[in-house]
Amino acid sequence: MSAALERHAADELGVRLTGVRDLLPDFRYRAVDAQGIVENEVCPVFAATTSDAIQPNPDEVADWAWVEPTAMVDAWAATPAVFSPWSVMQIRQLAPRFA
Repeated sequence: MSAALERHAADELGVRLTGVRDLLPDFRYRAVDAQGIVENEVCPVFAATTSDAIQPNPDEVADWAWVEPTAMVDAWAATPAVFSPWSVMQIRQLAPRFA
């Protein structure tokens, strides 16, 4: 799994990762979006470190922002509708770590 994460980080964000660790290793979700599209995925969540500058691949990344975990929790609490259904589930599970 670490090798796959490292490949995707290099391809999608242009960075090398170190210290890959599990945050939500058993995370899975089923969500239906506003258009009726159903997603049912096993989607573990990881954290890692990089000292590289983010260089997003425009074919993979439309937009990005670097935020502190507490700021992400605050944004989710204020406007949960702007987040994907699965990220709301992930943030709900991760929030106690950042309180």
